[in-house]
Amino acid sequence: MVVGKQLAEESIKTKKVREKLKKHLDKIEKQVTQQELNRKLSEIHRWISRHALHRVNIKLKSFALFDENQNAAKISQKITSIVFQLKERLQEEKDALEKRR
Repeated sequence: MVVGKQLAEESIKTKKVREKLKKHLDKIEKQVTQQELNRKLSEIHRWISRHALHRVNIKLKSFALFDENQNAAKISQKITSIVFQLKERLQEEKDALEKRR
């Protein structure tokens, strides 16, 4: 970092956009009131109540974060292709060693 280096002055267009954005954010901030927060909170509670039938009771369900690869993901085609190429290369090297003996 160079000490004392001056930054270029903002263009008029940048100043206008900055001011417009500031006004927009101020408008949004004024809309966030305690009454609106309470309204949104009750809306969330109603949504949870409406969807309660679809919820899974985790006290009755057993699950683990890590199952020691008992349910590992399928190997992708790309990885399968790389493994195949490596096996071919290994076999070629083995054959080359056998010919040298």
